[in-house]
Amino acid sequence: MVYQTSNPWTLEGKQTAIQKAVSEIYEQYFAKGPRWIAKHLPQRPEMREHGPAVSPESREILLGNYGVESFIEDYAVTAIRASGDSRSTRQIYTQWVFDETRHSQALWYCLVDSGLYSQRELDEYTYECGQDTWTFERQTGHEATPERGAAYAIAQERQTKKNYRDMQRRLWQEYGSPKDAAGRAVYPAIAGVCQALATDEGFHEGVFRKITKVYLKFWPEKALQAMWDVYERYRMPMLKLPNAEAFVNAVLSTGIDSPRAVVRDVLSPTYAAMGLESRAALKRAARESWDLPEGAVIQVGDELSPDVSEGAIPYTMSPNGSLVPVAPPA
Repeated sequence: MVYQTSNPWTLEGKQTAIQKAVSEIYEQYFAKGPRWIAKHLPQRPEMREHGPAVSPESREILLGNYGVESFIEDYAVTAIRASGDSRSTRQIYTQWVFDETRHSQALWYCLVDSGLYSQRELDEYTYECGQDTWTFERQTGHEATPERGAAYAIAQERQTKKNYRDMQRRLWQEYGSPKDAAGRAVYPAIAGVCQALATDEGFHEGVFRKITKVYLKFWPEKALQAMWDVYERYRMPMLKLPNAEAFVNAVLSTGIDSPRAVVRDVLSPTYAAMGLESRAALKRAARESWDLPEGAVIQVGDELSPDVSEGAIPYTMSPNGSLVPVAPPA
């Protein structure tokens, strides 16, 4: 696909530059993304042997995780609608939905193969989950847009990555902390699948971070406002799970998740990855972005990117959130 950027820096030029950059991100995603298939997980033959070692709390959390993943069709609808006419954004979300669909399938095999739940029990649970519908608007209080969707996905994928890594370590301990001949930890059965899921989520987090940085670079007021919209009252997907009470109690009893951990392990690193030191810094940057002149862009590094038109007005963003215009060369 050929993209022609308008010059001087216009609204059309910004949109074209963003689509070109997102298209390049998709090409990288498709070339380097996850390749495993749920049905053929190498850990499946190990499941039955290790199933009895899984604690009641871990069993409940795994079922809740499956429930959250089972809403992928609702997430997909939101993603498609948010993509609008953007072919490159739609390609990103289509690939992401394909990846995420494997997660619910993988957890289904984990729960059934390990003997933790029967197929009938999971079918009934899945049906009950399907009686609720997740929406971006209910989740965030805002309409779904490409920039809001990407910003929310950074934190959501990061938190899911953390949750699966925590579960991986917890199950490893419940399995007896197995190690290889060199004394290195090995992760059989569900612990190994959680490791694969966490790796996927980390990859997706990186993809959506790249997209948000594209918006931050070319359309800073949109990106910063989107970040503030979805992080101001950030939380994991709001869903009506059949085992909601037991799931929450199990999570709280294990200490896997807490509001403090969300700030420390999810939101603070997310701000830092975008060059901001805190929530207050994001708020300041979002407010200052309202006063940016037309044609403002965030300069990345010491030099203005070569794909930014001569009509652009470059700014730098300080860690404290202040937006400072770049002085023209002498």
